[in-house]
Amino acid sequence: MPKKLNKLWYALGLSTLGVLTGVIGFVMIEGYSVLNSFYMAIITISTVGFKEVQPLSDGGKIFTAYISF
Repeated sequence: MPKKLNKLWYALGLSTLGVLTGVIGFVMIEGYSVLNSFYMAIITISTVGFKEVQPLSDGGKIFTAYISF
């Protein structure tokens, strides 16, 4: 497999892992639905930062800061 294609798969894998981590974290910490957790993970990781689905708890704020870093 060409080196550039390997890099692409690696980047896609890391991105997917980041989103899954965000979804699981928001479900566990904030009790959001999977769809709302997915939305929050995407807007946080992509740094769009549009608007929270619901106000975040202190743990949720720390988690959001962690996944956006």
